[in-house]
Amino acid sequence: MKFKLLLILLLVGFSSFTVAHKFYLSVTEMEYSEKTQNLKITSHIFIDDLEDLLQTRYDKSIKLGQKNESSNVPTLIKKYLGKKLEINIDGKVYPVKYLGKIYEDDMALLFLEIEHVPSFKKIIVKNTILTDMYSEQKNLVHVAFKGTTKSLVLNKDKQEDVLNFNN
Repeated sequence: MKFKLLLILLLVGFSSFTVAHKFYLSVTEMEYSEKTQNLKITSHIFIDDLEDLLQTRYDKSIKLGQKNESSNVPTLIKKYLGKKLEINIDGKVYPVKYLGKIYEDDMALLFLEIEHVPSFKKIIVKNTILTDMYSEQKNLVHVAFKGTTKSLVLNKDKQEDVLNFNN
């Protein structure tokens, strides 16, 4: 999968920094399904960053993990993402539905969806995930639409951008 190769390349590139240097990165993939007219979204966020965020914003006792996870984590993730991820398609802001999450190594994979999306020409993505906690945070966004994938890099200073699909 292209995402895993890109993430590996980014991680190798960042690993040349000293151990004391921590980088902040999320990757969000969006894939449009013509058949269902849904936009499937997967956000990859480092578990420790997500846990720090939830502890800072909501409750210091929150724990992430499959065995000892706090019961309110899904509700808090949904609440946070509702404030930090906004998708505007051809001039209309669509509600983003949180579906759930899994943990894979040191990453949390958050699954979301936008339903009933007609074919589109322009998508504006606003992604401020973790930018209010970490000024160095970078949010990569990949949008796959009708065989074409386009990408954005968003951060604290550039929180949203536009992708045009004029096919």
